[in-house]
Amino acid sequence: MAKRPTKTWIVVADGARARFFSPDRESAKLVPTGPADLVAPASRQRPRDLKSDKPGRSFSASRSGVRHAFEPPHDYHKLEKHRFMATLAEALDDACGRRAFDDLILVAPRRSLGELRGLLSKRVQGSLRQEVAKDLTNEPPSRLRRRLGPLLGAKAGSPPRVGRLPRAT
Repeated sequence: MAKRPTKTWIVVADGARARFFSPDRESAKLVPTGPADLVAPASRQRPRDLKSDKPGRSFSASRSGVRHAFEPPHDYHKLEKHRFMATLAEALDDACGRRAFDDLILVAPRRSLGELRGLLSKRVQGSLRQEVAKDLTNEPPSRLRRRLGPLLGAKAGSPPRVGRLPRAT
């Protein structure tokens, strides 16, 4: 019985967008795969557009009668990015459950990667082969393939590592 080829997914994400690719063995290109691109437009909005109203106001402790606005209790951009990372983790868990991929390579900025790592299920973590702490969401697939080329030749089954890519020339 012939061994089926290993299916590798490359997920390129930041706090507001995730793109899914798979290396095509015949053409040596990255082709879109998996679910459609995930986009969270709310995390790219201005903070004042993310909340419902102005913060409350209070009188100053001094006798001047000056009023000051309260600081918001949360950073709304961070909350939206966290929600998006949770959605991405859920989509990856669903795909892993369907055996849509065997190996997973995550490419995201350091902060997003750390947040996503904490949200991934055990079975997705078991498929994780490589992490790259870089924001490459705006790169076209051809340039991504060149930048990630050394990683795509790595052996499957090796423990995941956070890598640094060589500088693009």
